[in-house]
Amino acid sequence: MIRKGYSDGPFGQIHWRKLVPEGPISAPPLYCLHPGPFSGLAFTAIMPHLARDRMVVAPDYPGYGGSDPFKEEPTIAEYAQAMLAVIHEQSGSGTVDLLGFHTGNLVAVEMALIDPLKIGRLALVDIPAFDAETSAKHKSASSKTFEITSELECLEWPWKRGITNRIASQTYDRSFEMFVEQLRPGKFMNKAFHAAFSYDVDSKLPAMTQDSLILATQSGLLDATRRAATLIADARLVERLDITRAVLDEAAEITAAEILNFLNRTKT
Repeated sequence: MIRKGYSDGPFGQIHWRKLVPEGPISAPPLYCLHPGPFSGLAFTAIMPHLARDRMVVAPDYPGYGGSDPFKEEPTIAEYAQAMLAVIHEQSGSGTVDLLGFHTGNLVAVEMALIDPLKIGRLALVDIPAFDAETSAKHKSASSKTFEITSELECLEWPWKRGITNRIASQTYDRSFEMFVEQLRPGKFMNKAFHAAFSYDVDSKLPAMTQDSLILATQSGLLDATRRAATLIADARLVERLDITRAVLDEAAEITAAEILNFLNRTKT
């Protein structure tokens, strides 16, 4: 059973979901870093596939999901600090592994740079490692606050992102659940995107030394993910172009198998 709880962080309370295997634990805890503008809810379908012999935790960034509200201009570094606070409270001593997805990959990288002795391996799925020109363009577009008006049209894009783009691969209930979750940050819904496009991937990714998997699927981030593989030294690039949608839901079992194959392999 996935349980929920809170940890105190540097920016207020952090909400998390946690799944502990029924059998013996023989692997380091795995912390899942979510895509914007959602929360750890994004991992609920894949968590049971990952928690075979390890505890799996999916926290919500400050300002997202059930975590306390946050400031208007957050940074990836601040998200990373908040997530590390959860790790130190929930896992104590010893290393942990990280799973990132979209924006969560950048948070995972920053966590590895801030506290390299705490972070073991990283599984990074579909990375927004855009070049400077592309990042600048997206940064400008994401800098605006989400305008809440009395007109239903203000929900058109969140509806498309949460429902229209998902309904072919998810149930109506799951799609609606994700639609609602992205609305929880209110006018600051898009700020995780702004933080991501403000992150200097060209200097940050090459500085990381942890053993890393880069899992690329057939998505809009395929080229950016391949670019990330050129920036992270000795990263293991795996392309699963047969995964074309719902990486953490419809393809959860396949995605989890690739992640566990990497996390559980013997170091050479």
